[in-house]
Formats: sequence, C-alpha cells, structure tokens
Amino acid sequence: MRILCSAIVMTVVREIETPPGLEALAGLHPVDYRESFTFATSTDRTAEQWARQTLERCPLTTRAQMITVWTLLGIRLAPPWSRAQVLGWRILHHTTSDIVLEARAATGVTARLVLHTTATSVTQAMVVRFDRPLGRRIWGRLAPKHRRFLRALLGRAAASPPSA
Repeated sequence: MRILCSAIVMTVVREIETPPGLEALAGLHPVDYRESFTFATSTDRTAEQWARQTLERCPLTTRAQMITVWTLLGIRLAPPWSRAQVLGWRILHHTTSDIVLEARAATGVTARLVLHTTATSVTQAMVVRFDRPLGRRIWGRLAPKHRRFLRALLGRAAASPPSA
C-alpha cells in the first residue's frame, strides 16, 4: 500500500511472521530470535541490489551508526573492497531473488539477513542465534530498537527511485 503525503510517496513496511522458507534459506540452527518485514514494490531490483540499497545507500550518518553499533558488538566486518559483502556483512548465498548475509559478533550473536524479492514485494527476515549468554542479554535490550530502526531503513529503501 502506498500513501501520498505532500508529493512524497511512502511505502508501508509491515512486520510479519518469519516465512518458514526464508528461515530455512538462512540455514541457521538453532534460531533464538527472528523478525521479518515486507513491503510492496514495483521497482525491479535483484535481492542483492535491494540489500545494497537498504544498507549501503542510506544516509552516511545512518551507515556510520550501524557500523559503530556493529563494532561495539564485536562484529568483524568483511573488507569493504570485497564484492562478497554488503556493508561488511558476508554474502553466504545469492540468486536473483534471494540473498543471505551473515555477521558474527564476539559478544555471542550470529545473525543472518535474508532478502527475498518477487515482482511485487520485498521481504526481509533476520534470524539470530545466541552463541553465548552475553549475546542473549545484549540482544534482549537491542531488539525493540532494532525492529524500529530496520523498519525505517527498509521504508527509506522502498521509497528510493529506481536506478537510471
């Protein structure tokens, strides 16, 4: 659904139950936490292009905020010059319609992001495994803020015009 506001088209990003197929595609076991969002689109992008639009083409201050939090969590990001990463998250698998990214934190959290695209929608799922009790405690405090942050991040990407 799109809402017209002062000549700005905003896309509604909805939180949904994690689709079992996307959780299976993530290939993370066990899953201790999951969150998923979806939005309608008519923009033709691959899953990797959507991942890059969402994470790498957001405002510089937003990227800096993400990298700072990831660094504080002890996430060792992939080198930025590598094409096998999206803003430091390692690409584990990708096709035209799916991409799986992974980050592991020294604090005891392994996270995988899955983006799935169709001709009319984009769905993003994040699954997390707690590898240490510290990871569970930290994520328990971060999760509500993360959901709000990610919904806004996806909304910004969804509203971005198609590349020329």
